[in-house]
Amino acid sequence: MALQSSGAISINDIKTELGSSSGSLATLSTAAGKSAPHAMSEFYGYSNAKYYWDLSNDIKWNNAQDLPIQSNTEDFTMSLWIRPQWSATDVNLIIFDLTPSGTTSTANRFFLQYDYGGNFFNAMYRSSATNFNATWTLHGNNTVTSTGSSSNNYWTSTNRGDTNSDGFIHLVLTYDASQTTPATAFTLYWNDRELTSVTSANSGTRSSMSLDEVTFCGNDHNTAGSRIADYMFMHMWDKVLRSSDITLMYNSGDPISASSAGTTTDLIFGDTSESVPSVSDADDSNNYTFAAANSQTLVLL
Repeated sequence: MALQSSGAISINDIKTELGSSSGSLATLSTAAGKSAPHAMSEFYGYSNAKYYWDLSNDIKWNNAQDLPIQSNTEDFTMSLWIRPQWSATDVNLIIFDLTPSGTTSTANRFFLQYDYGGNFFNAMYRSSATNFNATWTLHGNNTVTSTGSSSNNYWTSTNRGDTNSDGFIHLVLTYDASQTTPATAFTLYWNDRELTSVTSANSGTRSSMSLDEVTFCGNDHNTAGSRIADYMFMHMWDKVLRSSDITLMYNSGDPISASSAGTTTDLIFGDTSESVPSVSDADDSNNYTFAAANSQTLVLL
């Protein structure tokens, strides 16, 4: 239950909300993702409850005002927590998909995919039907993923690899537009550790795009890229997030909002929903509006 928004708050109240045994305000504030100087007033209205999206279909926000990657010189970062719930079958997952709204064309999009058959991640800048993309095999990065060193050690609900205590993985994808090859432009992190074995798959010309819609657990146009998965605390920035900020967002395996992590500069999307948003509700950054839940639900972690 959230702490009161006014009046006296005790250390015991905070300890109970956090499930902590510490009586130190500094320790409790740090555990809540708050920065020094610490004060009791930081905890007005605070709730330690966290919710995740229980997905078997995609969810979507649109109408972005500050567009991601609105020129071929703009940087980008995506951060999210994901828990595989899919079985060992050969169906791919579009982890997130940035697209123009109002079209079924796939000529312009920016996405991260898990390719089940090849057991690799695929990050792609696709503009004017031309691909610029990098790939990372999970088995080739087993020292980080802990999913197994064989190409058939697929990422599934029974082989999630290195996770936090709730079975979630923190994925961060950064894109540096100044780099000329996909292997240097894209960087992928799994639980605050970089996947260093990367391949430049295609190095096509990058054109500017207008991508005002973001879809999670599938692509914008159909459900063929959807899998059963749990998502939580999705964020986007129109810059390359520093490694120190990625560490803050990882928060030792405890999902945290960009606001609590102090990483809101250049934030263009955030979702830490505790209930399913209504259509047209703003995201945490007030840049996007909610478009569709597709009958999906939020569950208390």
